[in-house]
Amino acid sequence: MGNAPPNRITVWQLVPTGDGSRRFSLSSDYMILEHNHVDGRRVIKINDKEMHASRKAIDNGSTHDVSHNGSVYKVTIIATLASFKYECSVNGKKLTSHLERPSAVQEDLVFKVTEVEIETTMGVLDSPTSKSGDSHFNSSRSATKAGEKVAVYTVCVHSKSAGGVIGSSKHRFSDFMELYSTVRSMWGSSHLAKSIPPPPAKELKLATNHYSPEFMEKRRAGLDEFMGKLGNFPGVLTVPGIQEFLGTNSV
Repeated sequence: MGNAPPNRITVWQLVPTGDGSRRFSLSSDYMILEHNHVDGRRVIKINDKEMHASRKAIDNGSTHDVSHNGSVYKVTIIATLASFKYECSVNGKKLTSHLERPSAVQEDLVFKVTEVEIETTMGVLDSPTSKSGDSHFNSSRSATKAGEKVAVYTVCVHSKSAGGVIGSSKHRFSDFMELYSTVRSMWGSSHLAKSIPPPPAKELKLATNHYSPEFMEKRRAGLDEFMGKLGNFPGVLTVPGIQEFLGTNSV
């Protein structure tokens, strides 16, 4: 298998039993299988809750039943001559993994960074006068003084089927960096690592005026490209706190 990362991650969006025609929402549940083909470790989660963990010294595959909301999902690791295959089924019906096709929700959504503006903080931990989304991704923000100016970027989530915006939020640049770090921590040791899009590079304030219109528009465009690509990354909707970041937690 060469120098490929040992962890393989597969994500399935869970289908409610007997309700295959129901349109998925952003609150849909996800089955996540993490399999280390070197040491035989396998971990199964639903969203961020661990449902199973085990290890096989001689890894010839395995099958695991996972109960959730009245349904029993069968997660199967199949050993082949060259590698492993992964399946998840419920009531004999195989689910399509994100690695084969993006989820119905992901295909419907487009992440955009539409504008940037300068806002004035109220002090201490930097809340701008137009409150940014308080989320998992602002823990690395630096403290600010009351009246200090900060650049705030508007994230909008467009739904193709709804034909409009279904969520929006405002964030500082450091929030996007925290989001990127979280995605890297989840997927960076897996075979998906090379698919994680990078955010715009940081630039020193001593060398660049971060509040010039040219700089802010350049950074907005870079963040827009980053979020657009992140929206196509397998499993991004399973990242803890992602709905708060996008402003879609009420959808």
